[in-house]
Amino acid sequence: MKKVLLLIVWLTSAIGVYAEDLDSLYTQEMLRYGAEAPDFMIDSLSNTSLKSMRGRYVVLHFWASWCPDCRKDIPEINKLHEEFASDSVIFIHISFDTEKEKWLKYIGESGMDGLQLCEFVKMKESKTAQAYGIKWIPSMYVLNTEGKVILRTVMIEKLRKQLSHLDLSKVLISRSKRASSPTFPGGDNALKAFLASNVEYPRKASNYGLEGQTIFRFVINTDGSISQVKVVSNTITVEDKLPFQKLAGDEKRKLREEVLRLFAEEGMRVIKKMPKWKPGVRYGMPVKAEYEMPLNFKIHYNNY
Repeated sequence: MKKVLLLIVWLTSAIGVYAEDLDSLYTQEMLRYGAEAPDFMIDSLSNTSLKSMRGRYVVLHFWASWCPDCRKDIPEINKLHEEFASDSVIFIHISFDTEKEKWLKYIGESGMDGLQLCEFVKMKESKTAQAYGIKWIPSMYVLNTEGKVILRTVMIEKLRKQLSHLDLSKVLISRSKRASSPTFPGGDNALKAFLASNVEYPRKASNYGLEGQTIFRFVINTDGSISQVKVVSNTITVEDKLPFQKLAGDEKRKLREEVLRLFAEEGMRVIKKMPKWKPGVRYGMPVKAEYEMPLNFKIHYNNY
């Protein structure tokens, strides 16, 4: 009985040592603790580099969609992102895929969020892999707010432990690089003024006393331009005025359909006429963002 117990204890210890040895085996050529992380470009259009992320904590996750161990870790990576990612903690996933379609497909299917980078060259040929001493994937770094290494590991458990002990009081982000939603130039009051001076009430709706609300959704691109405008909801909210009530049932139905079409067309025209917005910001760089905007068509009657 003692021999069996001793064997179990020995096996448990051996497994623990093996787990610890994974880092000793596969991180020897990675950057040393306290080393400054080499800079690289994250987004050339906005001139955003790793160095521009200073003031935040950064997780660098080296992986590839063809790597079985990487795929095994992705669900936990996603959990860590959901739990810890914020304006203060940024996840950057650096892939060694060589085929763009397969890379993008796997990102979409796995739901991996965060910044995604890929050189589309083999790991041995990757300049980033060479700069960071990556010989095994998945490999991970955590950089402190000064851009220095505070963790290098191939073990997802160690990444979780490190993230759990980050001191977010050390995070210092300039106002211009904080996360923000897209805004109309001049703010909400300027948007209301623009709509008030540009929306033309459809005459047919006005003649019959019909009012409504049309909700639009559109994308504000990284340069502030608007695209992908579509109608989310389109409803008549007021139809109790006498001119409309005098119509027969089929006439009412046809008029409703026509007025809703006119509301949608007028909203589309005005939205496409808008000046460029100030784009949303995430991780200190401009990002595409969806925006939902209700447009109310109301008749203002003069009281004498």
